[in-house]
Amino acid sequence: MKFIFFILLIFSSNLLFAKNVESSEIEVINLHETKSLDQMVLDNLNSDDEIEEVIEDISDNNEKENNVVEVNQDEIENNVVEVNQDEIENNNFIYTNNTKDLKNYFKYLKNISSKTLQKEIIEVLQNLELNIENDQENEIFFLIADYFKSIGQINKSYELIEQYQINNNKNFNFYTGIKLNYLLSTFQLNEACSFKEELNPNIKLDYFYLDKLDIFCLILNGNKSEANLLNSILIESESNLDIYYQHLFSLISGSLDKFDIDKDIINSEINTELIFLYSAMTRIAELPFSHEFFELDKKNLSIPIILNQASPIDLRIKAANESFFENLITVDSLAALYMSADFNSDQLNNPEETIESFSNNNELSMAFLYQLINIQIFPNDRLNALIQFWDFAKRNNLEDIAYKLSANMLSTIEASSENIIYGPQIASAYIFNDNFDNAVYWIELYENAKQVDSKSIYTRILLDLYSSNDLNSFINSINLTLNNYTEDQDNQNAELLFVLKDVMNLDINSNTNVNLDNIFDDRSMLSIFLFNEISNSIINNNEEKFLFYSLISLDDKEWKDIHPEHLKLLLNGYLKYNEGSLFRNLILEVFKNYKFII
Repeated sequence: MKFIFFILLIFSSNLLFAKNVESSEIEVINLHETKSLDQMVLDNLNSDDEIEEVIEDISDNNEKENNVVEVNQDEIENNVVEVNQDEIENNNFIYTNNTKDLKNYFKYLKNISSKTLQKEIIEVLQNLELNIENDQENEIFFLIADYFKSIGQINKSYELIEQYQINNNKNFNFYTGIKLNYLLSTFQLNEACSFKEELNPNIKLDYFYLDKLDIFCLILNGNKSEANLLNSILIESESNLDIYYQHLFSLISGSLDKFDIDKDIINSEINTELIFLYSAMTRIAELPFSHEFFELDKKNLSIPIILNQASPIDLRIKAANESFFENLITVDSLAALYMSADFNSDQLNNPEETIESFSNNNELSMAFLYQLINIQIFPNDRLNALIQFWDFAKRNNLEDIAYKLSANMLSTIEASSENIIYGPQIASAYIFNDNFDNAVYWIELYENAKQVDSKSIYTRILLDLYSSNDLNSFINSINLTLNNYTEDQDNQNAELLFVLKDVMNLDINSNTNVNLDNIFDDRSMLSIFLFNEISNSIINNNEEKFLFYSLISLDDKEWKDIHPEHLKLLLNGYLKYNEGSLFRNLILEVFKNYKFII
């Protein structure tokens, strides 16, 4: 019955959106493809990086062409000397620090809540040119590889290692573990087993890792008797028996009945150093992953969990959301997984009760609301379901996903007197899908009917952030938009406007009255020494130093949690950093974190 209902659901959805489906087919995840989804994701990710580089090059060239000015030869030579000096000063920051200081720096870079800054520090570290024959630079290389692994970017660590000859490196064992873990996490089992065979027999990894992988590879190749023999030797050799591994081995080797040991596996202690091996074995055994296992390393374990049909659907959706935020899967793959969640007719016919029953499960709620949109026949009902979907997503910081999933549905919304009230929400969805003309159309419809208010102001700010071609046009747009902002402000938003007015030299009103009820600020301020170092790095244009110290100052903190003076210092720095290339995205993060944008 569920299967028939699901077919009818998809059929009705296709009738409603046939025009859109013709131009963009939904990608279906095929679990039986010869090439693993993990590898396809990596291929797509590499392609995306190449496209981004081309776009950036084109943008840079266009900007240079539009800003051609005549200068004499002396000015050119002076500028070249100045740039070279800046480059030397910037690069010297990492290279001239001793290992002890660098270890401390990286320790405070592991909990960066800003995705923009996390991406930036990764790119800076990836682009370093290191001579690992030099002891100091070899230590830097090791710290970077370890840092990437520690923040759930084992793919970046692997890519870094592959760029260098490390066969005789003193940290070769560590790099071997990185490579094996990467191959296992992306389900490249043949490559992992082949690489293991090529290793020197004298190489040893902790927790009998290579012995366990060897046994696993023997099973994959059908050599069960030899695998059983080596496993019996492993059991005698391990002083602290790895119960979790033994249960997985029993399943994939057919030694024990699956039903008898599932409970034991769930209750067994998991060695976090072996989670990638466990992950590969779990997929072979067709066992479900648990929520607790996923939390061990969400970024690296997301793809295996998505593909594992034995895992709970809410966990698979949670992993898919994580992968989407990391640009590892497409919105079409995400939509296919959302549609695969199984809801019966009673649940779909009683949406309020169903949502209430999912009150502690955002993943099932999102999937249910998405399917609810797709079964609506009448346009008004569909729009109401869309608004409910968007509102729920925004309350749970999933609006990026909700708007992207809604892309094909937006064109079905008609501009009627009943729908204009939803103009800001519809415009926001268009903005997130880079359709700025339709966004402006809906904003203007709303403002003509309802006048300018906080909803339309916030939506115009969102439009400014996404549609401005360069930093100056962005600041000018923000200035014009915030000029119309006359609504009462809470204390935090008043502080934010005060900071932005100062940083971007905006011609806007901001409340500067002293509130005697709030004489002291509970938010901690930077130490005077760190504040001074950041300030000096901005003045001296030492961008690498500024990046490191600014990130250290943000360790495990969100934008709204830092002192306004701290925020002002960092925004002033990033207005100059790399010609302001990160500034717009950071302002968007700040607005969203302050809940300034609806």
